[in-house]
Amino acid sequence: MEQQQSSYRTKQLTRQEQPRVLKRPPFSGRCTFCGAPMEAGETVCEECGMPADGVVCPNCGTRNYRTFCSCCNTPLTRAAQRAIEKAQDDPKVQQAARLMDQAAELEAAMEAAEEGPAKEQAEKTYQQVVKDINQLFEEMLPPAGSTPEEQYNYYSARKVAVETIRTVKKETRTGWVCNYCGCLHRYPSQCVEPWHGGTWIYKTITETEVVREYKYED
Repeated sequence: MEQQQSSYRTKQLTRQEQPRVLKRPPFSGRCTFCGAPMEAGETVCEECGMPADGVVCPNCGTRNYRTFCSCCNTPLTRAAQRAIEKAQDDPKVQQAARLMDQAAELEAAMEAAEEGPAKEQAEKTYQQVVKDINQLFEEMLPPAGSTPEEQYNYYSARKVAVETIRTVKKETRTGWVCNYCGCLHRYPSQCVEPWHGGTWIYKTITETEVVREYKYED
């Protein structure tokens, strides 16, 4: 899990990107959603009712062949929704959610604080909180005897949206200084004698972009 410049959220976040096109998995004789046996040529699983050609995520438009969207982690089946409900009642998940909120508050404090003892203490506390979060996720294990599909639902329901904040510096034109009279113009065409040449003036702008992805624990 990201430990630097990351904000943790427990709510589902809309993925701002083009829908992914996933390759249909090879036929294995079992439903990719619930694991029940299926015959070649069957279009719908008799056990869970899910189509063999997958479903389109209503949130981001990605076609999926599993219970959770591989792009935005939206639950796509009743089994996935039940797994979400169980995860919400899990004391470890509830504790992790509280720690994630604390981590987000500490990040905001670190960004606003000036260099000094207060910022150093916030950074130290933040590192410990992240360590505690990772420890909680390591302790989360599916019930013994769970099928592969149930294990997948267990872990997917406990994924969190990790919001990575990146700072990007960009240069933008602010104007053009002509050689004729040394005036600043928006464009060379605004100078009465632009053929004397000139120099473009640039301004560096620092922007913050947010990258969201869903993770369980790395």
